Amino acid sequence: MNIVQKTIDRLDRWQQRHKSTAFAYAVIKKYGDDQAGYQAALVTYYGFLSLFPLLLILTTVGGVLGHNNPEFGRELVDSVSSYFPVVGKALDDSVRGISKNGPALIIGLLFVFYGARGIADAFRHAVNHIWHVPIARRSGFPRSWIRSFALIIGGGLGFVMAPLVAGWAAAAGHGFLFRTLSISCNFIILYAVFVLIFRLSLPLKMSLNKFRLSAVISAAGITILQLIGVTVLRHESEHLANTYSAIFATTLGLMAWIYLQTQVVMYAVEVATVKDGKLWPRSLTDNNQTEVDRVIKKKREA
Repeated sequence: MNIVQKTIDRLDRWQQRHKSTAFAYAVIKKYGDDQAGYQAALVTYYGFLSLFPLLLILTTVGGVLGHNNPEFGRELVDSVSSYFPVVGKALDDSVRGISKNGPALIIGLLFVFYGARGIADAFRHAVNHIWHVPIARRSGFPRSWIRSFALIIGGGLGFVMAPLVAGWAAAAGHGFLFRTLSISCNFIILYAVFVLIFRLSLPLKMSLNKFRLSAVISAAGITILQLIGVTVLRHESEHLANTYSAIFATTLGLMAWIYLQTQVVMYAVEVATVKDGKLWPRSLTDNNQTEVDRVIKKKREA
C-alpha cells in the first residue's frame, strides 16, 4: 500500500471516529449520492423562468389591493428584490403589472399563475427525491396540482412578508436593538414559510419533527445570504457589467444567486435526512466501509 493510500485510510478512520466530521462528511456524500446539485440546478431553472410571472402577479395584485396607496405595490416588489441583491433593481424596473380588470384580470392571472407552477413542481420533486419517498407515496393528479398551487400561494406570500415585516421593524427605530428585531422577524417568518413548503412537499404522514431542522437551517441560511449578499454581488455585478453587457451580467448574477440559495435549502434537507436516518459515519473509500455504506449499497442494488 503506497503512502497516499495509507494517508487517506488514516484520515478516513479519523473522520469516522469524530461525530462532527463524520456527520458533515455524510451530508456531503449523500448530497452527491442524491445528485442534489442537479436537483438544485433544476429548481434554479424553473425558478428563473417562474420569477417574472410571479413578480407580474405580485405587482398586479399589489396594485389592486393598494389602489389607494400607489407605493404598496412597489414595497411588495422591493421586498422580493431583497432576495436578489443588485439584480433586484433590474427586476424591479422590468416588471409591470397586468393592466386589466374584472374577468380579464382573473383570466390573465390564472394563465400567468399556471406558467409559474414549474418551480413548485421542481421543488417538491427535489425534496421527495432527497428523502427517497417512493413514487407510490407521492401525490398524484389532481392532488399534486393543488399542493403546487398552495405552495406557490403560501410560500410566495411568506417570502414577500418576511423582508416586508423586517423592513417595518428596522424602520421603527435605530440602533442594534431594532436591527436585531428586524433580523429576528425575518428569520421567524422564513422558518414558518419553510415549514409550510416542506409540509406541502412531503407526504402528510411524515412527522414535522423529521423536517423541522431543514426549516431552521434553510431560514438561517437565507437570512445570512440576505445580509452578506449585497456586498458580494455588488462587486461581482460591477465586474461583469464592465466586461460583458449589463443584460448578461444581470441574468448570470440572478441565476447564480438563485442557485446558491437553492443549494442552501438542498443541503438543509440533506442534513435532516442524515440525522433522521442516522446515516453516518460514511467511508471516504471502499477500504473502510461502514455499516451505513453497506446498507445504502444494498438499497441501491435492490
